[in-house]
Amino acid sequence: MSRSAAAAAAAAALVGVLAAFTAAGCVPSNVVARSDRMVATAVDELEFGPADALRLDGFWVTERVTGEVAVALRWVGYWFADDGSYTAAAMIQIGDGVEFQTRNGTWQLGPDGLALDGAAPVTTELAGDFVRLTTPDGQLVLRRERLE
Repeated sequence: MSRSAAAAAAAAALVGVLAAFTAAGCVPSNVVARSDRMVATAVDELEFGPADALRLDGFWVTERVTGEVAVALRWVGYWFADDGSYTAAAMIQIGDGVEFQTRNGTWQLGPDGLALDGAAPVTTELAGDFVRLTTPDGQLVLRRERLE
């Protein structure tokens, strides 16, 4: 399987289980002092904490994906309903083109994090209108969007 095909498969899995991969940069960000970095986004300045009071219902979109999955994943959006259901769509690079992949299911937020469709939960942290989902392999940062 080619690298882009493997990344596309991983990105498709991300829609279902929120499994991102670790950052693949040449120099980890913790090696270079924050003040010495060339570019810093607002996400870099956020202080994430426990998501025990998080109301996840609503629309969330990708702010940042790190790691191998970022080779193929271009965008992801989740609608989490307050009844415990969700729907998700991801734009994934496939060769020279892109395609949307969708998924529907159930979600639950507990003390161990967010779980989709009864899968093992992933660590879930909150910073304002941002949520960070962390697995042993990486992170996905989502931003809450207000729909009118």
